[in-house]
Amino acid sequence: MSADGTCVLLEESPASPGTAAAEDGTCVLLEESPASPGTAAAEDRTCVLCDESPVPAEFLLIGSGWRAEFFIRIAEKLPDTFQISAIVTSNAVLRQSYTKRGFLCVRTLEEGLRTGTPAFAVVCVSRKAASQVSRQVMAHGLPILAETPVASSYEELTELSRHILGTVKFQVAEQYYLRPDHAARLACIESGRLGRPVQALVSLTNNYHAISLIRKFLGEKGDQAVIRAQRFHVPGRPGFERDGPPKEAVTRMYSQTLATFDFGGRQGIYNFEDDQHRSYIRSQHIQIKGDNGEINNGEVRYLRDGGTPVYSPFLRINKGENENMEGSGLKGILFEGTWIYQNPYPKVRFSDDEIAVATCLSRMKDYCGGGRPGYSFAEAAQDFYLTLLLEEAAKTGKEVAAREQPWTRWL
Repeated sequence: MSADGTCVLLEESPASPGTAAAEDGTCVLLEESPASPGTAAAEDRTCVLCDESPVPAEFLLIGSGWRAEFFIRIAEKLPDTFQISAIVTSNAVLRQSYTKRGFLCVRTLEEGLRTGTPAFAVVCVSRKAASQVSRQVMAHGLPILAETPVASSYEELTELSRHILGTVKFQVAEQYYLRPDHAARLACIESGRLGRPVQALVSLTNNYHAISLIRKFLGEKGDQAVIRAQRFHVPGRPGFERDGPPKEAVTRMYSQTLATFDFGGRQGIYNFEDDQHRSYIRSQHIQIKGDNGEINNGEVRYLRDGGTPVYSPFLRINKGENENMEGSGLKGILFEGTWIYQNPYPKVRFSDDEIAVATCLSRMKDYCGGGRPGYSFAEAAQDFYLTLLLEEAAKTGKEVAAREQPWTRWL
């Protein structure tokens, strides 16, 4: 750390690959190199060791419940990085619970706006209320980081777009592409090892989350998509749910949706069984094919120098295992001897999803301060729109094509 509090940028030397701190203990940020493409720390130019910002990002949290709890836990674990000016909720029981944890709770948006100096609002309400609440916040001129989805219907989506595009700072907390495993895959794709990505199969999560991953892996906007889909029914046992593990052994019928997205030269394959992302018995599968290689879950295969086959795994490195005394939690992901991803919040123990959500908050703070946008409203709108088309294709069995939308030119 230099005298003015900024991170020192040093080029990585061959003798000390992955170095993250100088010998005198000052914080450094590794320069992005061909050997470590897309490293999360290098991408937003923040120090991999300095998870505390000089000035905490203060935000207003609108909503309560299971998903809002992620933002609350992050603020609790990183108080020098994030602060909640107030929590807006009409739930009296949750207001009492959050107050006991040290948060200021209010009943109305107007009360929340009069509290503190939030740089932005996090809208974390039900999908039926999301569009209306967002418009209310926009009327007060406060930037918004909205949870997914931003609307509950196509009509709400197009109406909301009229209030947003080109007028306000509006980002969406789509976290999947920021999770460590997917961030490492994206960095590998950006390195060029796979050549031109041409096909992405995502069998992991559902709807707009999966579609956003398909688009990101392929580098597609999604505005030229032709969708075909089928739906089946499969028996299975329930897995972990929001209220915990199943309390009894039961068998349920789950819908499995198989769909293809033709982007005109590149293909996305969507395969999801309801409850798959929480199931103890269903596996998850990511495969990204390029004309020079592929990523298959945690392994990369590609040709080096035009002909030499290379098989390399992503190695997840956790602190606190065996004789490691650095603490606990994720340290990063190694690929071919280089950190392809480093946890930007190494001093606290976060789940992968919490790391991704915290990264959404960090990017929103940077965006409000003049930095580049993260996952935009236009992207969120397109992924939700493609989800609606996916449902139409699955229900009718007919091919469905995307058409130009009010947000298309902003993609």
